[in-house]
Amino acid sequence: MADGTIKKVAYSPVVADLFHYGHLQSLQFAHSAADYHICGILSDEAVQSFRRKPIANLKEREAVVSNLRCVDEVMVQETFDPTENLKKIKARFPQAELIVIRGSNWKKTPESMYLKQAGGRILQH
Repeated sequence: MADGTIKKVAYSPVVADLFHYGHLQSLQFAHSAADYHICGILSDEAVQSFRRKPIANLKEREAVVSNLRCVDEVMVQETFDPTENLKKIKARFPQAELIVIRGSNWKKTPESMYLKQAGGRILQH
């Protein structure tokens, strides 16, 4: 798909440790919400900033998610806050609306301020 035809980009930050059906449903929802779906896999260090170390390491989690049909691209997310990745995505797709997909278990959404400024939004799955 050419960058100019992409009107909505979904970004779903995930840990994806011990991948399960709930993860799949969330990523499928993100895929259906936009023209292009980028999944941000939190680095091991980012995960450890708010919970225990993941059982599967980053490379393993990245391999699982990158092989899903509902994910167009995978990015590593180096911190809990996805704003840096969102800025990179906005630079690549300046005309597209950014939509961050969050599950109900995410109470902190540090990207909210940037999304408001960039004309994006958070969509809860």
